[in-house]
Amino acid sequence: MIRIILLFVIWGLMIGYSPADASVMKQIDFEDAPIVGVIQTLAKSAGFDLVMAGEQTYLQNKKATIHLKEIEPGEAIELILRTNGFNYEKKGKAILISALPQDLNGSAYKTITENIKLKHLTASRTAELLGKLFPTVLFQPGSRANSLVIRGREGELEEIRRLVAEIDKSTPQVLIEGRVVELASSDSAKIGISYNNGIVKFVTNKDSKKTSLAENLYSTLNALLAEGRANIIASPRIATLDNQEALINIGSRIPYAVPVTSGTTTQWTVDYIDAGVKLKIIPQLGQDGDITTFIQPEVSSISEWRTTPAGDFPVISTRNASSTVRIKNGETIIIGGLLSEGERENISRVPILGYLPLVGFIFSNRSVEKEKTEIVFLITPYII
Repeated sequence: MIRIILLFVIWGLMIGYSPADASVMKQIDFEDAPIVGVIQTLAKSAGFDLVMAGEQTYLQNKKATIHLKEIEPGEAIELILRTNGFNYEKKGKAILISALPQDLNGSAYKTITENIKLKHLTASRTAELLGKLFPTVLFQPGSRANSLVIRGREGELEEIRRLVAEIDKSTPQVLIEGRVVELASSDSAKIGISYNNGIVKFVTNKDSKKTSLAENLYSTLNALLAEGRANIIASPRIATLDNQEALINIGSRIPYAVPVTSGTTTQWTVDYIDAGVKLKIIPQLGQDGDITTFIQPEVSSISEWRTTPAGDFPVISTRNASSTVRIKNGETIIIGGLLSEGERENISRVPILGYLPLVGFIFSNRSVEKEKTEIVFLITPYII
C-alpha cells in the first residue's frame, strides 16, 4: 500500500511544479511514508545527492505524514529532517543525514504532553513568545487558571522547562507620581526649567543635595500657587509594571454636530473630539536601579469655534513633546516648553464707586494684555 501511495505522490510531485518558478513545488503530500524515501524523492527533483550516516536501520524505519504547499524542495527537505529528529548538513549539492544520538533509543524524541503552571507570566503571551523560539512544539493556554499546555518531544520540553523557570518571576512595579501645572512662562525658570537644547531638565538627586533640591523645587512651586501665578491642572498617580505603558488621560470629550447628506436629505450626527491632558509613560528598570523612562505629554484645548455653512466646529490647539531619559529611583523629571498665548482682561475699580450700577464703569478701568502661559509636567517614578 505504501509503495502505491508513494508512486502516486511522486507522480503528483512531478506535475506540482509552477511553470513560472520551477524551484517551487505547489504541493507535497505523503501519508505514513518512510522519511528516507520522501527525502530521496525531493532530493532527486532538486538535484541533491544524499549521504546517510549512523544507524541505517533506524533511518529507514522512520515514517511521517507530510502536507506542504508552495515550498522549495531544499526547504522542504530541511523542514522534514529537523522536525523528525535528524541532523542535517548541506555541503554544495550534497546533503548529510544522521539521527541524533539520543534518538536512537527514542527517549529524547518521544512526543509527550505536559501542563505547566505559570506564577507570574500570562499563558497567552508566553505561548506566543515560546512558539517563536520552538516552532515544532505546540503551545496552548490551558483551561486552568494561568497554565500552559505543551506538546512536543522530551528533549525540547526539558529546555522549555528550564527557560520558563528562569523567566517566570515577579515583575517589579513602578509608581508614577505627577503634577501638571500651568504658570506664566516668565516664572518657569524659578522652578528649575532650562531650555539649552531641549525641554527636559533633571532635579538632581545626589548625596546631600537630594533633600534641599526637592524642597526648593516644591517650596517655589507652592509660593507661585499661593500667589495665584500658577494653577495645578492635575495631580495623577498611577502604577505600572516594568516596561509596560501607563496612560493618564484627564480631559473632556467635546461634542459637535456633523451634517450627513444623503440625496436631498441632510441629517445631523454627533461627533466627539478629546481635549485636556494626556500623559504616556513607559518605565524600564535597569540592573543598577536606574529607570529609563519614555515620556510623552500632550495638552490640548479649544482655541476657537469656527463657523461654517455646515455649522460650528471646534479648533483644537495641541501642545506635545516626547523624550526618553534615565534617572534614579525617586528623582523628579521636569518637562516644560508647552507654550500657549492668550489674552487676559484686567479690571481696576475705585473703591465703592466702581461697583455702583449704571455709573460704575466711569470709575473703572479695563485693560487687555497678552499673556504667555506654559504647561509644566513634574514626574517622579518610584520602584515598589
